[in-house]
Amino acid sequence: MNAALFVRATGGIDLPLVCSPSQVAPLLGRSDHAIRDDCMAGVIPTLPRAGGSGAHHRIATARLLDQIGIPYEIVASETVASCV
Repeated sequence: MNAALFVRATGGIDLPLVCSPSQVAPLLGRSDHAIRDDCMAGVIPTLPRAGGSGAHHRIATARLLDQIGIPYEIVASETVASCV
């Protein structure tokens, strides 16, 4: 059995704890390029980027939702691996 945590925003939208710009773009109603621009400008706080030249911005989902005022809860999801 594995357990994973995810963020459930109001309206039933489920997101991982850490998102890329393209994952939060629909929630904010903006393009992923606009989200990246906001990350580079410091408007949207990000976590340190992974190594490599093509690393994407990593956005702490709960922190972003707090910043824009969207209620959420952190929920555990359990998956059971069966040996059949």
